[in-house]
Amino acid sequence: MRNEDGIRVRWSKLENDWYIHYPRKSDGWLTYDLLKGHDTFQKWIKQIEERGYELTTLRISVRLKEENVNGS
Repeated sequence: MRNEDGIRVRWSKLENDWYIHYPRKSDGWLTYDLLKGHDTFQKWIKQIEERGYELTTLRISVRLKEENVNGS
């Protein structure tokens, strides 16, 4: 997936926080709100960590539909 093709989220060890790649600023804010603002996601993160999952390996990605790539 090229950077402009969609949203990608991964853990940044350097920043010790989520690193979000996004094609449009509004997509970045929406994704940030999900990761940082919603209690449901935060509870899920806490639960999977408590179950022994390595959070630094978590990746999220979603591609734009073909007709939306490159501003079409």
